[in-house]
Amino acid sequence: MQKIPLSLAEPDMVLEKPITRDNGMILVGQGTVLTEALLGRLKTMEIPFIVVQGHPLDLGDGGAGTFGKRGKRLDHLFRHVKADPFMKSLHSFLGEYFARKGAAEGMGAANTEES
Repeated sequence: MQKIPLSLAEPDMVLEKPITRDNGMILVGQGTVLTEALLGRLKTMEIPFIVVQGHPLDLGDGGAGTFGKRGKRLDHLFRHVKADPFMKSLHSFLGEYFARKGAAEGMGAANTEES
């Protein structure tokens, strides 16, 4: 299971968790296979993230660009506040954020190399 930005989603990925509105209403059910049309509708609805099956994107290295470098510095920056639950939560959130942004940045570079 992997939470990814909708902008990185591709057709044929399978939803691990349903996509819901803020009020809890299910828009797209668990197990749905994504299509171009569905991705277009979700973008129109401004859905920021989805959870898909498996790990289709390699977010492990955090990317090679600016966001990847920022993510790698987090352990150093948060080294003195590991015992604070709020700071631990913030560290985790920022780590995931920079990993996703780094992967998106890396995919953008890969797309320009293919052209």
